[in-house]
Amino acid sequence: MNVTSMLAEFVTKSRPEDCPEAALHAARRAVLDCLGVMLAGSVEPAARILQRVAQAEGGLPVATVVGTGRRTGAVWAALCNGTAAHALDFDDTNFALMGHPSAPVLSAALAAGELALADGRAVLHAFLLGFEVETTLAEVINPPHYEHGWHATCTLGTLGAAAAAARLLGLDAAQTRHALAVAASQSSGLKENFGTMTKPFHAGHAARSGVLSALMAREGWTASEHAIEGPQGFLSVLGAGKRTLEPLGTLGAPWKILTTGVAVKPYPSCACTHSIIDGALELRRAEGIRADDVEELTVGVCAGVPRILIHSRPRTGLEAKFSAEFSAAAALTEGRVGMATFQDDRAQDPAIRRLMERVRVVVDPDIPGDLERHMWTRLTVRLKDGRRATIGPRPVPGHPANPLTLDALRDKFRECAGLVLPADRVDSVAQMVESLDTCPDLRSLTAILDPAR
Repeated sequence: MNVTSMLAEFVTKSRPEDCPEAALHAARRAVLDCLGVMLAGSVEPAARILQRVAQAEGGLPVATVVGTGRRTGAVWAALCNGTAAHALDFDDTNFALMGHPSAPVLSAALAAGELALADGRAVLHAFLLGFEVETTLAEVINPPHYEHGWHATCTLGTLGAAAAAARLLGLDAAQTRHALAVAASQSSGLKENFGTMTKPFHAGHAARSGVLSALMAREGWTASEHAIEGPQGFLSVLGAGKRTLEPLGTLGAPWKILTTGVAVKPYPSCACTHSIIDGALELRRAEGIRADDVEELTVGVCAGVPRILIHSRPRTGLEAKFSAEFSAAAALTEGRVGMATFQDDRAQDPAIRRLMERVRVVVDPDIPGDLERHMWTRLTVRLKDGRRATIGPRPVPGHPANPLTLDALRDKFRECAGLVLPADRVDSVAQMVESLDTCPDLRSLTAILDPAR
């Protein structure tokens, strides 16, 4: 099976009218959520550093650096916006991808869309195509790919970003095949960098690589016709031994955004912490438990989670986003978890650190290891007065089986976008995104993402 050509044919031949309303609706929700966290992330240190580099090194001012009021070359804008979208680790996840689907694809689509003078309908369609490519390939090689140490947001997101950019830039099937092949050689991203600025850079690198690959192919750049499926290609090298091509027979039928779904994050931290946080908050709310009451809090996790939540004693806010111990202690100590929780000063908070010493993380063999449930946890607390309480494994808010309501999604967008945009403009941006496929020019949206406008 020539996977590289098959993907290219799908990207070039798909039509917006082929997309069912349910898929478009899911895409609009994903774009709304991702754009909100992109705006909030645009003021984070990692995003600011890249914005300064882009300002010094960037190209013609053709694409918007979201939340800054500046424009730069499309490749640089994709890098900056992808990094901003993932800077808070508040962007959505997908269980087949085992990563973050929207940040790299949307960032590439915004940059390529502005460069191509695209309308909102074309951007939304390109987003769906990129999502389909990255999640379909994820079904081919995950979970071994992810478990081997690759950060799929970057490795697979690069190919999704290339697909979205190729479609918006009007590449034909041969050019799109070359774009995907170039993107395959740029796929990278190591989980060892979790808890540092380099993790959000992975999303920006994927977006940047996707746009660059499409631009190169448009100008005549060539690459292997078998870069993805060849004996020394993407699937063989990065697949960690797994290679089942059956998912490729279902491209767009049905759309993966409807089957594997989108998990919207209620908390700005690694998705593996969300069940922990939710359980700790419920213990506090339903049982009236406070930090000083706790003798020991046991967090039961799936066998793969300790390789993701790698910072048992975090020193920084970024490391705290990948700490089971911190997440449980912060939630139980403070009674809420938000963007302020994962700051450097909170990571060193004495009350949280004291409770962290009484948090024990164990592998619970009764927690399912399948993709949709591997992030579930079991919390068992033993109190100083001898009482015990347990919160069992279950979906958390935002999971495809327990999605956020539209009102909750809008509230999250307002909270995030309100950190950057004037209050009277936040709802206008949300309304435009929610009707993106009727927008006649993407630039009418990107223009109002300037905080000073």
